Amino acid sequence: MRRTALAGVLAAVLGASVTGGALPAGAAETPVSQGRAALASSSERGDLSPAAAVDGRNDTRWSSRFDDPQWLQVDLGRPTAIKKIVLNWEHAYATAFRIQTSDGGGRWRTVHRTTAGKGGVQTLDVSATGRYVRLHATERSSRYGVSLWEFQVFGKGTASPAPSATPTTSTVPKPSSTPTRTPTSGPSATPSRTPGTGPSATPTTSTTPRPSTTPTRTPTSGPSTPATPVPEVPAETSAKKGVGVWQAPGVSAALAASGASWYYTWAPHHNGVTTPASAEFVPMIWGAASVTDQNLAQAKAAGPYLLGFNEPDLAEQSNMSVEKALSLWPRLTATGQKIGSPAVAYGGDTPGGWLDRFMTGASQKGYRVDFITLHWYGGDFRTEAAVGQLRSYIQAVYERYRKPIWLTEFALIDFSNGVRFPTDAQQAAFVTASTKMLASLPYVQRYAWFGLPSSDTEPNSGLFRSNGAATAAGRAFQAAG
Repeated sequence: MRRTALAGVLAAVLGASVTGGALPAGAAETPVSQGRAALASSSERGDLSPAAAVDGRNDTRWSSRFDDPQWLQVDLGRPTAIKKIVLNWEHAYATAFRIQTSDGGGRWRTVHRTTAGKGGVQTLDVSATGRYVRLHATERSSRYGVSLWEFQVFGKGTASPAPSATPTTSTVPKPSSTPTRTPTSGPSATPSRTPGTGPSATPTTSTTPRPSTTPTRTPTSGPSTPATPVPEVPAETSAKKGVGVWQAPGVSAALAASGASWYYTWAPHHNGVTTPASAEFVPMIWGAASVTDQNLAQAKAAGPYLLGFNEPDLAEQSNMSVEKALSLWPRLTATGQKIGSPAVAYGGDTPGGWLDRFMTGASQKGYRVDFITLHWYGGDFRTEAAVGQLRSYIQAVYERYRKPIWLTEFALIDFSNGVRFPTDAQQAAFVTASTKMLASLPYVQRYAWFGLPSSDTEPNSGLFRSNGAATAAGRAFQAAG
């Protein structure tokens, strides 16, 4: 596990104890944290934002990217006497974490720490004061991120809940804290896994959630400082070139600077991203819980295209049987948009695989599927080999279904034994060569890199850091025509 030292953290333990227990369901006491402004080091996807951990609901959650450390912080609005903290962990929990408080100015006091976290619901009795309260997780229980249904801070006296800065909705899917990838079936020398992967000549498997390998932000004390504007960098624009986007500092400016002609957020809405004049937003219906009248109306209003379910073949993602997906498909096609198939994590070219059974069922029922959506992650970091494996996979899928291809997640990430990234130079070389290859294939209509934001401190596949600077892969993406 990677660990990053936090400057300015005071190691004074003020005496806290952990007691097992259940959430105070139906209790009259309202957490002073409920509805308050929350920040996090990262979010796996836009719908898994920090606000979801303080909204008073046990069916929405925050989930981080897949690396250490991660943190979640809530602003109580004023210095508050704190007596108890309740952590309601999703399956992806932290084995080592600290609870810290601060009055601002970058000085944090540690009021509880453990290296033996077991997940579930943890009630921490503390005696502390502070305006800001932070969970600082230093070790994850799995290769995924960390995820909380609720982060509740109880004080002496109650506070009126403030409206949530980013309200969460009940229609948001509850994907498992970390999407997982599975080896893509395609002949490949080195299977690689990553968020949605389609088999590739070299199968790549991955169990990475949506934006998960994505960047992590270094902890800040209090509200984050504005990111440095992205410099004006000339970027080539291609009708095919797109990117997956999630909330991060300066993300709208980065999108404009990237040269992407389209983007998506794994949701039917923009998720607060400003669409540049040169780009188009494409909505997605993520999973079964996302099939609501409101989401379908939002998606229909967004434009001519619609992306189907996200990695239904993975329990950690939308986790749907072929039969369930087919039963819901008419509601998606009723929007009248050009619709992409569910994006399987791997095995898109496999006879009898999830996608094959879906496409067979859709054909038998007369359901419309306008294009095939794929994911692919490569674990062979040699440029020529990786590009060849990706091309072989896409070509095999095209030859099987004879429909246009949208590659909506791809990057070099090896999930075969933990998570391993190439060097910056290797990732950039792959961006250059793979986008050139994709541009040359007439049946590839669009592609989207995973993803736009980049971690400032950890290896990842992102294109732009929080200060607006393009990574080596980002510069290669800008230059891709």
